[in-house]
Amino acid sequence: MNERQTLSMIANQLRMSTSRATVRSFDDEHLMQQIKQADVYHSETPSDFERWQMVGLTATPLDQDEEDKQQQNKKGNDADDGDWNHDQPKGPAAEAVMLYPGAQRNHPIAIVDDRRVRPYKVPKGASAMYAASGTGQMLYHNDEGSSLIATNNPKYGKDQQQKERYASLRHVNKKPQERKLDKQGDQGGGSSPSISVLAAESSGSSSQPYKHEGEEVNSEVRCTSNRIEFRIGDTVVGHYDKGTSTWTLIGKVKLGSEDANHPVYGNNEGIGKTTKADGTGAVLVKAPEPGPKVSEDV
Repeated sequence: MNERQTLSMIANQLRMSTSRATVRSFDDEHLMQQIKQADVYHSETPSDFERWQMVGLTATPLDQDEEDKQQQNKKGNDADDGDWNHDQPKGPAAEAVMLYPGAQRNHPIAIVDDRRVRPYKVPKGASAMYAASGTGQMLYHNDEGSSLIATNNPKYGKDQQQKERYASLRHVNKKPQERKLDKQGDQGGGSSPSISVLAAESSGSSSQPYKHEGEEVNSEVRCTSNRIEFRIGDTVVGHYDKGTSTWTLIGKVKLGSEDANHPVYGNNEGIGKTTKADGTGAVLVKAPEPGPKVSEDV
């Protein structure tokens, strides 16, 4: 092989080692997330290959817009008709940088972003982990502090509706996810493009949905658009209602000290002063019923 042929081969490998693509859909039933189908060039639609993500962060992007799946416009001469796939969709989609290690086009990996939903105008020094659905929900960090943000906005897509959502700080019980491998995969170096979780042995079907938010809630603080709730499991033990400007607390409420043991009385217009106004053990509120009216009520 002469020098010219060698340079030509190297240039071709460089040209074939990267490309851009649009992604039709994703498959997250694997230890390494897969892209089900992507469109690179005309007539090049790789399927079932790995999408790499940063450790500690994961998301499943939206599928390509269904309502805009039109056919690619034919370009070039009539002689090109047999060379192009005119069935590739061209609607808005998540986009990928395709990497081909060793210039092997049959085993790509992808890095993905989605301009349909990515928050922009993020100030310098700020960062966010955002909802891939496009609702504007995020964990946002800036110089003022950190915010866990929930919204009632519709998610991206045609004819989507608003819905009541919540922001939750919770302690939960949940089982670790299985890390068994199927017979077609290994630790990432085999011929299989990804590793999939074994299905239940009894059914042989795909794995059941996993409750990342927790199977059982032990304790929780939940915020919605009109209410702050304190929960133990599914039981609301206290809440504040924005519409009525009212706190409701269920159970014993101690104010001022852990060993408070003097009840607060008050009903009707009573203000609920205690029989011991200050010091250790100053106040104990017995809920849900207030006590009888006493001389301390004014």
